[in-house]
Amino acid sequence: MNQREFGFLTFREKMMIRHKAFPDFDEFRNALMTLVPSDVYYSTAYYEHPDAEMAQKSWLGADLVFDVDADHIDTQCKESHDMWSCPNCKEIRLGKKPARCPKCNHEKLEEKAWLCDRCLFAAKEEMIKLRDFMVEDFGINPRDTHLFFSGHRGYHMHLISDKLRKLDDAQRKEIVDYVLALGLDPAEQGLYQGPPDVYSADKHSVITGPQATDPGWRGRLAKGVLQLITTFDQKQLLNLGFSRATVSQILKERDAIEREWLNQIPWSYYQDRWRVTDQTWRNVIEKSLDAVKLRASIDTVVTTDIHRLIRMPGTLNGKTGLKATMIDLDRLESFDPFDTPVVFQGHQKVYVNEAPEIRIQGRKFGPFANDRVELPLAAAVFLVAKGVATAVS
Repeated sequence: MNQREFGFLTFREKMMIRHKAFPDFDEFRNALMTLVPSDVYYSTAYYEHPDAEMAQKSWLGADLVFDVDADHIDTQCKESHDMWSCPNCKEIRLGKKPARCPKCNHEKLEEKAWLCDRCLFAAKEEMIKLRDFMVEDFGINPRDTHLFFSGHRGYHMHLISDKLRKLDDAQRKEIVDYVLALGLDPAEQGLYQGPPDVYSADKHSVITGPQATDPGWRGRLAKGVLQLITTFDQKQLLNLGFSRATVSQILKERDAIEREWLNQIPWSYYQDRWRVTDQTWRNVIEKSLDAVKLRASIDTVVTTDIHRLIRMPGTLNGKTGLKATMIDLDRLESFDPFDTPVVFQGHQKVYVNEAPEIRIQGRKFGPFANDRVELPLAAAVFLVAKGVATAVS
């Protein structure tokens, strides 16, 4: 703790107070009680002098941290719950931010990103993929992997290990590039076309490809192809370039294909049988990559910045009032971001301008439009923190 820099965001001024250091938890707690900040951050880095200016801190290393945020995932639910507000006339409306306020014609509008089960589930799915990347592809010890819900729209992964601590920003960028499949060439993953098969009636090129049991991106590529073939509906398969006869054949034989392909994908055999064109194979490979790589654009700056401040686990998120919560590695799938992170008890009356439906600990509230309501305190704090409600004394 005494090697980390701490930062605090104030409520009213929205000012960041940083370059703070504490020798123990008691002094840290006393600072919290004095400052009463809206948000608490700490450095992913370790320093010899964490309270000095950046040039004099003496960097000792940094945790490897990933930030997966629902903001970076294109989910359809955003159209129904994200909002914008006008600081000039105080207008608040649902939907995508327009160029100008339709009420007062003001240009500088503020976006208000919301959160719901669907977008946070999408973020969780991406974090599950990232967890598997770290364990399966990089051999990271699960004991060094720490997962957290941010308390708002995403999840954080902290990899705390002596082996990773000294990585520089360029090395961390290489890890991000690998996870996002940037510059990945399928031909370098064992997928390539050989010369035409002289024994084939159609003289197709022989396709050699990776298998689902292969390590790294080879295995992921093969699993992605299997996922497409066994889950895509008729329209999606036709869009890949398969003929109607081939699509009908695939749909009929899916169970057998799924059993067989887990052991070995007979690439050339199915090319001849399904009369697959080179363009169709390229379409399949591109879509398979989309299926298995992270849809979320990892915040590269968070991962590569070796001096980064990140939200401190166990503290409240000032945008929701929910706690930044640690999640057991094997319980990520069942984690409920609208239940475990709730800390406030009791009730509070609020006036809500306009807000979509929210769910807190299994109960749904809203949608709201100029409503004066009494809510569980956790729901009231959430709405006030999001800037769509005010407390009624």
